[in-house]
Amino acid sequence: MIVGTSQIDITPKPGSDITGFADRTHPSTGVHDPLYCRALYLEEGDERVLWLHADLLGFERSFVDDFRRWAERELGLPSSRVMVSATHTHSGPVVVHLTGCGRYDAGYVEQLKQWMQAAAADALANTENCTPVTVEGLYELAIVRRGASAHADPRVGAIGWRRTDDTFKAVVLNYAMHAVCMKDYQTSADYPGQAAIALSEQLPGKPMALVCVGACGNINPPTVGVDFEQMKDWSRQLAESVIDKLLQAPTGAPAKNASPVVLTKTVPLPLDVWSVEQINSHADQYLSFANDPDWGENYRLAVETWRESMTEYVQNNGADYVDIELFALAIGGVVLLGVNAEIFSTFTEIVRASTWQKVYTVGLANGVVGYVPTASAYDEGGYEVESAFLFYNAFRPKRGGLELLADHASRLVTELEQFVAASW
Repeated sequence: MIVGTSQIDITPKPGSDITGFADRTHPSTGVHDPLYCRALYLEEGDERVLWLHADLLGFERSFVDDFRRWAERELGLPSSRVMVSATHTHSGPVVVHLTGCGRYDAGYVEQLKQWMQAAAADALANTENCTPVTVEGLYELAIVRRGASAHADPRVGAIGWRRTDDTFKAVVLNYAMHAVCMKDYQTSADYPGQAAIALSEQLPGKPMALVCVGACGNINPPTVGVDFEQMKDWSRQLAESVIDKLLQAPTGAPAKNASPVVLTKTVPLPLDVWSVEQINSHADQYLSFANDPDWGENYRLAVETWRESMTEYVQNNGADYVDIELFALAIGGVVLLGVNAEIFSTFTEIVRASTWQKVYTVGLANGVVGYVPTASAYDEGGYEVESAFLFYNAFRPKRGGLELLADHASRLVTELEQFVAASW
């Protein structure tokens, strides 16, 4: 398999707003560690796949569409073969519109386009023949931040691309946990960035590493807002859960199913569109919390902005659904399943149960529409169901949305299985 890699520093200057938490009150004061955009290019026969993965909270869908058009025009890659994902760090610049979570930085976004285009072009120019190896580890760190719908996913999936001399050119690691270890006023790639560094430093060949946060909508680290050294230690342990397995993976001829295969599907996710009366009632309820010490001006701004825009949305007969893109990439008996949402970890478990066992969700892939909770979470309430959509300035998905997506994803992965089997 032909494998190309590239990475480029995308760290903003101190003084830029940081996104991810509404209770931040001023811009960044420095940099803990740099942010990167990493590009991975795979080619085997007629199949060509490009994956851009950045240390950012997420991407606007319009940004993804624009980048895909550029890749098709300049690199000859169909949009269905380009994935753009984020580590979901909550300590990076403001590149998505989240009300009350920092000012959208249009100038940085324009520069980001140029950086990502350069990274993509470099990946296609920096290729080697490699053989993929796939392994799985366990890491019992992440905790569930909810009640009855509690479900965590301790699996750590990893794919390594190994050269003929047994050194590694690239590694992908997937673990379901929110990148919220850090919560101060310094820019940081959080645990995905430090885990990527640990993988690169400890594996021969100093491979480029992409660390994905998985289906992390309901899962946090043990503590939010720890110091940098604690985050770094957790990151090292995460990387070490698969490093020995990658080193010990058997060598030899590539498996018949090692070639990359991609299938995609767009699913309309029904929204819980409320009446104007329901909108006002919900907004009034959350404005009543204004004197709570955990609330502040940013929260009030988010509520009032949501009230105004959703009222206009209903009066203009806005759509009662939002598109979810499922991007399924099969490599060496593993399926990486991109989803443009903060989806609960149960999603992955449902898909695994009805298809291949080695399925890993890549959350925040090809955009982000907000949280997609389990049906049971609607009975419990809580942030992901009752207020997160205020900051996304949108309506929440209808109850059952996650289960609907899991059914479509299971069928897509089954179709992918059949396609791969037929090509053996």
